[in-house]
Amino acid sequence: MGRVAPSAPRPARRALRRLSGPGRAQSGSYAVEFALVFLVFFLVVYGILTWGLIFAAQQSVNYAAEEGARIALRWQSADAMGVRAQQARSEALRQLSWVQSMGRADASIAVCGAGGLVQGEGACSGAALDPDQLEVLVRYPYSAGPLVPVLPGILPWLPAQLAARASVRLGGSLEGR
Repeated sequence: MGRVAPSAPRPARRALRRLSGPGRAQSGSYAVEFALVFLVFFLVVYGILTWGLIFAAQQSVNYAAEEGARIALRWQSADAMGVRAQQARSEALRQLSWVQSMGRADASIAVCGAGGLVQGEGACSGAALDPDQLEVLVRYPYSAGPLVPVLPGILPWLPAQLAARASVRLGGSLEGR
């Protein structure tokens, strides 16, 4: 009589051997590799998001100062300096509204003339201004109201304050107007 040919291992046995074989010892290394790659990927994405919003906020602070100075150029009647300064401050606040609402901190806006602070709060730059010149200073305390939650210790080099300055000549002396 003939011999019976040995049967091939069943697929279930092969799978069982694979789970308990040398490949099984490597499955923990996949988790470690994933954790390391995920951490690096997360930090890169977080950094791009954080710095992208900081740059956007800085550009908005610049734009708010420029628009505030630009709006002061509109012709005004009596008491021109006070009205121009008020409108410059209002326009700068309007342009900066998204940063203040997202960061939940108040910006300080100072409109200064040759004699010092005309409207708003905060200090003037100290630059010598002509009598027909207005200066708009916008400061946003980024450390008090970051646009993205800050991870402690990871990005300690974030700016404490975003600031911009714009000045405009109004043409002719405004003294006595």
